[in-house]
Amino acid sequence: MTDKNRDESLIAPVEFAPMEGGSKRSNFTLRPIAIMTGLAFLISLLVLWFLLTAKSVIVSIDPATAEVHLEGGITFELADHYLIRPGEYQLIATSEGYLDLKQSFIVSEDDNQLLPLTLEKKPGHLQITTSPTDAEIWVDGQQVGISPMTVTPLSPGGHQLEIRAPRYYIHQSNVDIEGLDHNQSLNIELDPAWGQIQLSSIPPNAAVTINNKPRGHTPLTTELLTTGGIVSIVLKGYKPWNKALQVPPGETLAVPEIILEPADGVIEATSTPSGATITIDGQYRGTTPITLKVAANEKHQISLFLNGYTTNKRSLLLAPGETEKLTISMKANVGGIKVLASPSDASVWIEGVRRGTAGKTFRLPARPHRIDIKKPGYVSQTRTVTPQPKLDQVIRVSLLTEQEARWASIPKVITSPGNQTLKFFKPKNKFVMGASRRESGRRANEVLRDIQLTRPFYLATKEVTNSEFKRFQRQHSSRHINGNTLDLPMQPVVNVSWQQAAAYCNWLSKKGGLKLFYKEEQGKIVGEDIKANGYRLPTEAEWAWAARVTDSGMKKHIWGNQFPPTTGNFADISAGKVIGRVVINYNDNYPSSAPVGSFPSNHKGIFDLGGNVAEWVNDYYGIEFNLSMTADKD
Repeated sequence: MTDKNRDESLIAPVEFAPMEGGSKRSNFTLRPIAIMTGLAFLISLLVLWFLLTAKSVIVSIDPATAEVHLEGGITFELADHYLIRPGEYQLIATSEGYLDLKQSFIVSEDDNQLLPLTLEKKPGHLQITTSPTDAEIWVDGQQVGISPMTVTPLSPGGHQLEIRAPRYYIHQSNVDIEGLDHNQSLNIELDPAWGQIQLSSIPPNAAVTINNKPRGHTPLTTELLTTGGIVSIVLKGYKPWNKALQVPPGETLAVPEIILEPADGVIEATSTPSGATITIDGQYRGTTPITLKVAANEKHQISLFLNGYTTNKRSLLLAPGETEKLTISMKANVGGIKVLASPSDASVWIEGVRRGTAGKTFRLPARPHRIDIKKPGYVSQTRTVTPQPKLDQVIRVSLLTEQEARWASIPKVITSPGNQTLKFFKPKNKFVMGASRRESGRRANEVLRDIQLTRPFYLATKEVTNSEFKRFQRQHSSRHINGNTLDLPMQPVVNVSWQQAAAYCNWLSKKGGLKLFYKEEQGKIVGEDIKANGYRLPTEAEWAWAARVTDSGMKKHIWGNQFPPTTGNFADISAGKVIGRVVINYNDNYPSSAPVGSFPSNHKGIFDLGGNVAEWVNDYYGIEFNLSMTADKD
């Protein structure tokens, strides 16, 4: 193509003419500089907002060289603090020789905040060597091993260290552990805790032990702990040499030459029976069986004694170290003991061994023996008897049933809280109370009837005196009769109602801690408790039994079958001015009541049941009819 043609093809510019109804283009163009400026402005606003809302947090950490990383949000680290918005964050701190720390914390709304932190040191390691080796290593009171060893791990700080080895002093010290995973070393030389002892003996070649541990034979140089020990030197045929010795550490103790003495002879003595007393050369040495030492190469007189046996004597001569076994059968000196018992089939036990039944004669050594007589259902009895050679003895025993023994154990005499003496009675046989219709002076209520007392009882031996009753009722007065006083201290108390007498019994029961027999309401006796064990008045039957019943039958009168009475305070001629009717030809010299116990007691040991003053009884005075053939029981 030529230039001419090129020129012709050029497009000539023409004036632009927009078409009617066509769209218009915008003149706005988004330039890069504008975008950058806007972003910078926005970032500036965000930074400004962060700076205005962030709080200053100072992280103080030990060690200061630790590396700190914060997680959980935007943080800015400045020279000595961090800018952090409020909220929860996590801190991670690390440092060589310390345990890693990972800890959460919260930033509050306070402008300035401090977060102090300390990293924990890693444990340390302690390498211990000792001289001697194989010593026990103790740390803080606990054994951790045997040297040499490395104690690991050990927490940083001070620790109590102990090194222990036999025959050495204990080493104690404090060791400071640096920690930080560092290794430390320690070498300990223990101080010896022994010295040397030199031993020699005549004769030589004797065995040496210290605290029962063999060390060798004399002459000998050996170690001895400074705490000391029992040194023994033993040679056959000679007495052992024993002595407690001590030596300072590191020193040598030369013991003077030891001269051994010839050994004793040994007697091993037994006897049949055992328990024999043994004397050697007249000196008491004990009882068989026994092992004794005696001087060797000397003659000794041996004697054995046992009660009931013949003395056994013999002589012995023993070589050094020789043992003589002495066995002796003792010859008994015997006597006969015949046991008679009721029941006759009771068994006989001697020294705890059953030997047969009663009625036999037992041959026993002449020494004290315990003999028990037994039978089932009966209470055993024991006797201690010493047989006499060539002389038989007899033991007579009556066994009691358990019930009989119980009654026999009850005290026969007691004293009341009122200082009265009471006797125990246990009537067995029936008796008759009342009087025959043909008997002069019989009253309508004295009907003959059979009586049986079923319960044992205690009965005072004397009437209650004025002095005794006034301890219960201080203001009481027994008054007088026609000018003759009845109120002397030892006279029997009178002018007393049945209610007062029963109340006095209850007072005694209270004093003695017994259950009251009489029931009281508002100071008045209203009934009785027959199961009570307290004091009471005797029943009429008990009174009559005590006054009239004898082993041979009933007495007509309290004093006997004759009249007038022979003893007692009755209406005698001395009372003629006091009462109208008296007993002729009888004088007791007491116009009124006599002091209690002024006359002899009756056959049961009771005073004044007849005469002196009347006694209250527990039951009432009346007439009863009984058509049965059985005895009334009281």
